[in-house]
Amino acid sequence: MSERDETLEIFFQETEDLIRSAEESLLRLEADPVSSDDVQEIFRAVHTLKSGSAMVGFSTISDYAHVLENLLDRVRSGQLPVTKPLVSFLLEDLDFIKGMVERGASGEPEADPEMIKARKAQLNRFLGMEAIPGADLGGVEEEEEYQEPRPGKAEKKKEAEFPAVPGKPPGEGEAAVDADHFRYYQLDLKFRTDLFNSGQDPLLLLLALAEMAELVDVVADMSHLPPYADLDPFSLYLAWRIIVKTSASPEEVEDVFMFVRDDNDIHVEEVTDRYKEGVDLSVGERPLGEVLLERGAISKDDLEDALSEQKRLGEILVERGKIDESTLKQVISQQEESRRTYRKTSVRVDVTKINHLVNLAEEIGIGLSRLRNILTRYMETFGTELDVELENLLKVNREFQERVAQVRMFPLEGTFRRFQRIARDTAFEQNKRIRVNLMGVDTELDKEVIEHITDPLKHLVRNCVDHGLESPQEREAAGKNPEGLIEFRAFQKGGMIIIQIHDDGRGMDLEKIADQALKRGVIRPGDVVDYANVLDIICQPGFSTKEEVTSLSGRGVGMDVVKTEVEKLGGSMSLETEKGKGSTFTLSLPLTFALLDTLHVRDHSRSYLVPLWGVAGTEVYRPEAVKFFGAGEKLYMFRDEYVPLVDLSRVYKVEARSGKEDENVKNLVFVDTTRQRFGMLVDHVLDPHQVVVKSLESNFKSVPGIAGATIMGDGSVALVMDLFALEEMFFSRQAARSDA
Repeated sequence: MSERDETLEIFFQETEDLIRSAEESLLRLEADPVSSDDVQEIFRAVHTLKSGSAMVGFSTISDYAHVLENLLDRVRSGQLPVTKPLVSFLLEDLDFIKGMVERGASGEPEADPEMIKARKAQLNRFLGMEAIPGADLGGVEEEEEYQEPRPGKAEKKKEAEFPAVPGKPPGEGEAAVDADHFRYYQLDLKFRTDLFNSGQDPLLLLLALAEMAELVDVVADMSHLPPYADLDPFSLYLAWRIIVKTSASPEEVEDVFMFVRDDNDIHVEEVTDRYKEGVDLSVGERPLGEVLLERGAISKDDLEDALSEQKRLGEILVERGKIDESTLKQVISQQEESRRTYRKTSVRVDVTKINHLVNLAEEIGIGLSRLRNILTRYMETFGTELDVELENLLKVNREFQERVAQVRMFPLEGTFRRFQRIARDTAFEQNKRIRVNLMGVDTELDKEVIEHITDPLKHLVRNCVDHGLESPQEREAAGKNPEGLIEFRAFQKGGMIIIQIHDDGRGMDLEKIADQALKRGVIRPGDVVDYANVLDIICQPGFSTKEEVTSLSGRGVGMDVVKTEVEKLGGSMSLETEKGKGSTFTLSLPLTFALLDTLHVRDHSRSYLVPLWGVAGTEVYRPEAVKFFGAGEKLYMFRDEYVPLVDLSRVYKVEARSGKEDENVKNLVFVDTTRQRFGMLVDHVLDPHQVVVKSLESNFKSVPGIAGATIMGDGSVALVMDLFALEEMFFSRQAARSDA
């Protein structure tokens, strides 16, 4: 890849992040129109996009971003109020810019000149021609370049209220020194109250420290200051926390405090790992209140008091006079710079490369297991030491697999924010009012799984808004809040990720669904539609309760796609609905495709791997605990309830057991898919294994009830069970194909 191609690739990746960030800020701004932080974040994103596009030669994008930047500057300065139409307009503009970037990425012109003129004309009509300097239809005037705030420099110029190194202007000559020679130290200095009586002056000590190190940050702890009337001018009440940058060793730094070290609390800690490009990365990770508390700007009582109010913490503390606005801006700027620097340290890696690493680790694990099996025969010769070393290697390899798999995991926040926008736009088109709640956004899911569920979730969100939510007038007539609610929730349960989408709308009308199902031949006369089977009915291809076809619904496509895609992932979908109160769709999805924890079992000389997330328990088979039901069906008592028993030879169409063989069955594995519980008759229950599942569909062909396969340590192939498909095959009494 040439340098030009690499620069473009970085631009496209960063632009995607910038547009997503601006979109999320706009949605937050719509809910809180006075949020200056979100306005600033949008402005910064558009400004960065303008500069970046100009740098890689996309002048059309840069010019248009410049015009949009002028509009945002008016919003930022308070000259233009934030309204819903304005937010909609800005969201459309972001989509327009995104489209230009995509066309530029494919080598096409960014936009037709006439389209650019039309968009600029629309922008000018929105505000008025005089509102935007340089926003004429033909071009863009130059303006003073926007400068990012540099909070680290502000702290530096302050010199921490102490003089700089004698004979050396602040910052001079630093660029010539290799950054690797510098270390960062945190000094916590708590002196005795009667320190002055010993002839020591802490100010002189700090001046001596400043001669050998750059004072990056100095925070005075004034929490022990008594009331003015009780002040003793000969007592020391202050303590300090100081960050210094120096090439000196820890011992040399400690030597500054040689004469006060024994009877005072002097602590020196190296914190170089916390700093990147001179920025403290830990500041961006911590809440604002914690940083202000550490700096001594507020007390613990101030923090707890402020958190009890439903406002931004910084605004509350400024309003109460606990801190001044300059202190707040300084800390917020430090946090922003810390986060920006942290983002620079992240690396984008193609998922294909990660998958290669996972596969390589699996191959190493298989090789080590086979090697151990071979050496077992010669253990008397080699002794146990070799076995111990092999076990250690296997352990390291397992950890390596897990670490690589974690790289594939992403929080669901970005996905949920995307659907928040879809819900908002759908409601806006239908003149409905909506509020979107996001819960569990930190829950992580495999990137590949996220990509597969994007379309299903999009259908569900639109369904909830279109079919579920009523108009404001209907809701008020029903005694509801005119503003409808859509709630996204995610959490982990066992080895599955649960995603729920809930609306507080009209719920599902079972009578109407039954009428439509009867008309379309989905059910027969006399069949009952209830909450147990309504999901299966609405997921039938071509089914819709809409009488008229709209841009959103009525064609009968959507819910069948959702169900199909979720089941392809090895997941399941369920529905809870109540007329007049709303509906909740619940998706159960595998945590990751990369690694799967399984239980190894053998039956009829075949190896199977049962996903551990679905294993409820195992036990030795007891014939006396069996009850026969119907035509040879068996029920077995497990944890105070009878569950059906699955005979794998019947389900997978392998050689059936004879009655005598059935009596010799030794073990049962009980499975709970969250929808059904059942037991499986197996010959042997072996060890748990963590495996990389290989797709049968891509390497052979699709086999019902089998999710994939893997190679075991002895070189044999084991089939990984698809528990949801197995459950459906057994409980629906459908015969499995002989492919298995």
